[in-house]
Amino acid sequence: MERLPLVRVAEVAFLTRDVDRCAKFCRELGLPFDAKPDIKRIHFADVGEQYFGFAGEERGFFTGYDDERARAPLHVAFEVPGDKIDDCVAFLRSRGVDVSPKVEDSPGWHGAEVHQRLFLRSGG
Repeated sequence: MERLPLVRVAEVAFLTRDVDRCAKFCRELGLPFDAKPDIKRIHFADVGEQYFGFAGEERGFFTGYDDERARAPLHVAFEVPGDKIDDCVAFLRSRGVDVSPKVEDSPGWHGAEVHQRLFLRSGG
């Protein structure tokens, strides 16, 4: 494998200091955020084939690693074909990327029956 077989960017979410203000601005843009702003949740809007979202900076994003204190400042989810996930893990590890254990959810996200997820972090 010379590169990851990325299908699409499925999710992008960022942290904000002011959840209410961010929600108001996103609604002004016409993004379908229907929930009341809450610093404890990630707020996602379905934008075409992607989810776009935000969360309060106190929350951070889950990293997939045992250390719950280590929270990521940004969340990006890439979709790859399910039958290629193990090849992707080997590819990433060969390049020094730390890959978390795989987690499987059923039902999955984005309409999938099963959803496998793993988390990445740079070695540097």
